[in-house]
Amino acid sequence: MICTYHSFNLAFRHPFTISRGTKTHQPTLIVELEHRGIKGYGEAPAISYYHIPVEKMIADLEQKRAFIEKFAFTDPERYWHYLHHLFPENPFLVCALDLAAWDLFGQIRQKPLYELWNLDPDQGPVTDFTIGIDTIDKMVAKMKEKP
Repeated sequence: MICTYHSFNLAFRHPFTISRGTKTHQPTLIVELEHRGIKGYGEAPAISYYHIPVEKMIADLEQKRAFIEKFAFTDPERYWHYLHHLFPENPFLVCALDLAAWDLFGQIRQKPLYELWNLDPDQGPVTDFTIGIDTIDKMVAKMKEKP
């Protein structure tokens, strides 16, 4: 398995305000796991109040890249346990790699994840998003952008 990654600083459409402050961008790490030409992707945002910036995720990944790539990948659940023990202090990196592994596994099996997990996509939410703290008029306007 081959592991690559890319970091991005994704711009928000609107400034995002919560009780901890306001931000206009989201630093994020995208990881790619490739096995026999098939690729799976996962994402991990860097949330400042958890003190795990993208640079820390990259440093941890680089330090243990050989372990990530040499795992005998047969089951994403086993991989998560392996990653969890490999990076006990970096749950965001574990999440990104876990997502990439499941994406890869679904593609190898040629099935969408909802089928592998025995889920009905018609029973789940279409999507969700968080509207930051703002004036009532601005929050209502944001809701109307994505009804």
